[in-house]
Amino acid sequence: MFLRSLIFCAYLMLAYWVSCHYPSMKMIFYPTLGAFSFLFMHRVEQIKDIGRIMLGAFVGVVVGCLGYLISTGAFSFFVTALLMILLIKYFKWNAAPILSVSFIPFFAHPAHLWLLPVTVLTSLLGLFVPIWLISRLEKLVLPVPQKWVLFVQRFTSKVSASVKREL
Repeated sequence: MFLRSLIFCAYLMLAYWVSCHYPSMKMIFYPTLGAFSFLFMHRVEQIKDIGRIMLGAFVGVVVGCLGYLISTGAFSFFVTALLMILLIKYFKWNAAPILSVSFIPFFAHPAHLWLLPVTVLTSLLGLFVPIWLISRLEKLVLPVPQKWVLFVQRFTSKVSASVKREL
């Protein structure tokens, strides 16, 4: 878990750095990416759920872009929020950051609305791939120490049982 935490913090730092230094890439980082990182880190074994969350985020940002395209006002924001809450409940996405992603166009004011869903999907894929690879690496590396831990536990329990018998 610690390795996953390091990976997602490094990814967030890199995404933030890129978005600050390259104006054309400013939409690759958004604060909700941290919430997605936390969700992905704890659900990495549930690939299907992560896929549904990524699909929900993509739909959310498309709905937000369409709402922003129709009007940049408060009523459009309200309708976007209401529609996304209904979609989250209907599809049982169970991930609050999906709602937050739909609000990005209203706060970021992107010059090219079509680019926003692409960058959100790209950043989520860029987050998922390293965490997924690390989880696979953990499965390969961690079982060996676990076997040693079990061996030591069995050995110490046998030794303590024989010591008790002697006393």
